[in-house]
Amino acid sequence: MLSKADDYPVHQTPDPIAHSGVDRNFYDRYFFNGYSSDGRVFFGAALGVYPQLGVMDAAFAIRIEGQQYNLHASRHLNWDRTDTQVGPIRIEVLEPLQSLRITVADNEHGISAELTFDGRHAPIEEPRHTRWAGTRLYMDVTRLTQLGSYTGWVRAGGQELRFEGGQCLGTRDRSWGIRAIGMRDPQPAAPPIPAQFHWYWVPAQFADRVMHFYINEDELGDVWNRGMIVVKDGESPERLREARIEPVLAPGTRWPKGGVITARDKAGGEYRVELASHRRFYLYGLGYTHPEWGHGVNKGPLAAGYDECAVDEVTAYAPPHIHAQAFATARMATPEGRVLEGIGAFESFGMGPHARLGFTELFAAR
Repeated sequence: MLSKADDYPVHQTPDPIAHSGVDRNFYDRYFFNGYSSDGRVFFGAALGVYPQLGVMDAAFAIRIEGQQYNLHASRHLNWDRTDTQVGPIRIEVLEPLQSLRITVADNEHGISAELTFDGRHAPIEEPRHTRWAGTRLYMDVTRLTQLGSYTGWVRAGGQELRFEGGQCLGTRDRSWGIRAIGMRDPQPAAPPIPAQFHWYWVPAQFADRVMHFYINEDELGDVWNRGMIVVKDGESPERLREARIEPVLAPGTRWPKGGVITARDKAGGEYRVELASHRRFYLYGLGYTHPEWGHGVNKGPLAAGYDECAVDEVTAYAPPHIHAQAFATARMATPEGRVLEGIGAFESFGMGPHARLGFTELFAAR
């Protein structure tokens, strides 16, 4: 099956581009977040391609003060991955590895936008993330991450917001590979493997540098995937060692209200970043753990949906609100003795046991 992409010299195998190996969970995805410097506004956008399932979906969500507005869209892929528009939502690459545009056309749900992301530094390629659940490949992913800023406008909730240079910072990533998508497998592994996932993700920007931290831990609290990268303006990325986080959790939940990240540079000098989380943004608005608009679910040839959330009224740690990002303020002490103030996002997603933090059930807090 040929597609427009086959006219470009980008093939990696003898197969047409429409083919993507044999794993039904293969995906290819764009993700964006952005926030005003005071945290009043926080938005996210995503577009995913699922070649084996024949589906492409997208979402745009924005929180203004305490109200979150979520727009969802899905369509059949029709074999062509070069057409990155799903209903009213479109992602365009203006300059590869530097500048991309998010467009949300006028629609009946009252959300529209035109936002251009420009990277502050070259994208960071993370080490490949591979994880097995028993004999099944659970995750095998490559991801690039880039921090930067947005210009443009958004309309939602009867308001129009405009962003000019430096008023709206954020992060975008591209990931592709294998992870669970679409409908749940009707025949899980035998014996069943208990669900467990524990994840923190913190990109932040400071006056002269950016940082990117991520970590996965297993049910014992042991690390199986982590990294911390600092990129000073005009310099190459510096990958730090021994990166860890000690979260401070909101009472009765697994959402962090703050935490401390530590890591060491090649010379042994310590970075220490103190985080404070503020109002949350729930990623179900972009399809993560959404009961109806999960990633890769077949909604027919073309479909769109909408929902809202009063974020301050969410108090129980339970689906679909377990996966969240929060606007965060950060205070970084550097090895050279400087103290820098910055802002960023503090993402968390936890389910299942985690011995170090005292979690024993699927969602219950300690």
